Amino acid sequence: MKVLWRLCVLSLIIMTSFTSHAAASATIPVKPRVIIILDDLGYRKSDMAAFALPSEVTFSILPRTPLAQTISRKAEQQGRAVMLHMPMQSTSGKAMGPLGLSTDMYPAAITHTLRAALKSVPNAVGVNNHMGSAFTVEEPAMQTIMEEIKRQGLFFVDSRTSVNTTAQQVADRVGVPNASRQVFLDNDRSIASLSKQFEYTKRLAKRNGTVVVIAHPYPETITFLAHTLPSLANEGIALASVNDYFTQVANTPNSIPNNALVKEVHRKPLLETEAAAPNE
Repeated sequence: MKVLWRLCVLSLIIMTSFTSHAAASATIPVKPRVIIILDDLGYRKSDMAAFALPSEVTFSILPRTPLAQTISRKAEQQGRAVMLHMPMQSTSGKAMGPLGLSTDMYPAAITHTLRAALKSVPNAVGVNNHMGSAFTVEEPAMQTIMEEIKRQGLFFVDSRTSVNTTAQQVADRVGVPNASRQVFLDNDRSIASLSKQFEYTKRLAKRNGTVVVIAHPYPETITFLAHTLPSLANEGIALASVNDYFTQVANTPNSIPNNALVKEVHRKPLLETEAAAPNE
């Protein structure tokens, strides 16, 4: 009888310990993450200063620019993720630069141009749009792009230069891993504005878990980021590479569906003022 009683007590202790451990594990918070994509790289020698930033900062390079291959290969040596910053037509009619995509192109021309752009940026693991407030609202054009991105095994980040963008819904339908920009850091390059946007970034990260930020290789921005990024760790926020983010999701057993991933990164439509891009 005593032996049976002891076994019951031992079983109760083990069950209580396991339940407590499981509950504790379930309540361990996921560390908030900030993903920073530095756009518009490739034209200026001053862009090379961006290599002083932590390797988690992703470089998005304009195709067929003088420094595209140099920056891409040096970034690979640093273990830094590189993306293609694909020029797309804007509503302003601003010049797109080499290999831009316009709304009047046939699907075959879009595919051919995208492939040429990818060849000019070695090691690109993903694509985001440069400008594109006119192009990204055209669903058939975005369908063509997403199909090629899927064939290439890449992901897409919507820069959200229009509140009417169709990129997310098309990417979901085609099955392309994707996320959306939430913050433009440096529309205004004053210290006051950069600081305000950085504080907003941290609030979003703590609230939503992950925030995608787009910035540019302005000297003011690089200096600001070099000074402030180390402070993220002190607030329990991780600086994450966009490539690592998608890789982690892909390699996680029973990982969340792609549409849930997008909702985590971008939960509500942006206002028109939030959607405005500095180069639109």
